[in-house]
Amino acid sequence: MTYAKITLIGNLGADPELAFDSQNRPRLSMRVAVSERARTAGGEDKTTWYRVTIFGRAGADAGKSRPEKLAEFLRKGHEVFVTGRLEARTYEAKDGTTQVSLDIVADEFELLKYRPRESEGGAPAREQAPRPAAAAADGGSQAAPSDLDDLPF
Repeated sequence: MTYAKITLIGNLGADPELAFDSQNRPRLSMRVAVSERARTAGGEDKTTWYRVTIFGRAGADAGKSRPEKLAEFLRKGHEVFVTGRLEARTYEAKDGTTQVSLDIVADEFELLKYRPRESEGGAPAREQAPRPAAAAADGGSQAAPSDLDDLPF
């Protein structure tokens, strides 16, 4: 078996969308923007959009599944780290042109910067310190190695 794996660090372009399939399995979909330092001819950052999906299991441990928990917490603008399987697909846009969609089925997902909304009682987003939350997309947890600062590169 072969597949393409991709890693992204980007920002959520909108609040994630939670849906359930016919067998009540949760699916969390989100759009992630990855901007490069290179500028376009118009002087703007070059941005590539990815659709990221995290799947869950129906009735996960008699509580909320990972996608359901994330849907309550994640908001537009949050910075995230995603690793997963890359799938490119084509579709016909509203204007009749053929477009390419870069879809990722997440294996791992980590929130890099938490920005509560002012309506949640937090300070404005730009004043908040990062609050990391790491976990495998399937609901397991994964801790980051603490010795990364000792690497020679």
